[in-house]
Amino acid sequence: MILGLILCVPALIAHAEAPTKQRVFDEAKLFSEQDIQSFEEDIKNLQNEYQTDAAIVTTESTEGKTPEAFADDFYMQHKFGIGDTHDGMLFLIDMGNRKYHISTTGNTIASLNDNRIEKMKYRIEDDLSNGDYTEVVNTILSDTKKYVSSGPQNGYVYNKETGKTEKHKYLSPLKIGVAILAGILSFLGLFFTVRSTYKLKRSTYHYPYNDFSSVNITDSQSIKIGDFTTTRHIPKPSSDNDGFGGGGSSTHFDGGGTSHGGGGGSF
Repeated sequence: MILGLILCVPALIAHAEAPTKQRVFDEAKLFSEQDIQSFEEDIKNLQNEYQTDAAIVTTESTEGKTPEAFADDFYMQHKFGIGDTHDGMLFLIDMGNRKYHISTTGNTIASLNDNRIEKMKYRIEDDLSNGDYTEVVNTILSDTKKYVSSGPQNGYVYNKETGKTEKHKYLSPLKIGVAILAGILSFLGLFFTVRSTYKLKRSTYHYPYNDFSSVNITDSQSIKIGDFTTTRHIPKPSSDNDGFGGGGSSTHFDGGGTSHGGGGGSF
């Protein structure tokens, strides 16, 4: 019997350390059972189709931590993430402090860069203020799927050695086409310039200096009659267009040395 218990100990330890399959932790009781089931299914599809993990957490207390630190620690303590870089994201709603936070890890840092996270934040502002938390999570998961499927923006990639996103130089078909077109236009411009220069020298054309050498100088005065001030409204980021903004991500390290990106706010 003792031998049997000894043999069971490693299995029990392995089971205790195994990562949980649960991805929705509604401690603040914001969702129905149907909502939670729907979120779990969406996250499974995200894992299977795009090799990116996701978790949704609501809480009444962050245990004295900032929303950022709480989200980062929760993600790593529950062993979320895909692969050795723990690719994935966690969305936290902190009802105690009326704050929210998006935490990204691994290659997902590059896909959900600063520019895209700002757009995600903009899209959930109204629903957060109105208490429509189900729609908030649906938007977060939908945007995550959209951005992960399209890949990192503007050639940025995640470097697991440094824990940061870096610009990866590459030649896309568009860049090659633009370079070829620019070369052709430059050549044609130089060719016709030189051709016209030599053509002028070989002709009998003479510039009429006498006709165009006179100068008439007139007196002109400017009188200031008033000042005008113009104001304009600067719009918030577009909700749909990815634009031509930067593709980099701000990163930081948690207490365990894992790199995270993300962003958050209040509601």
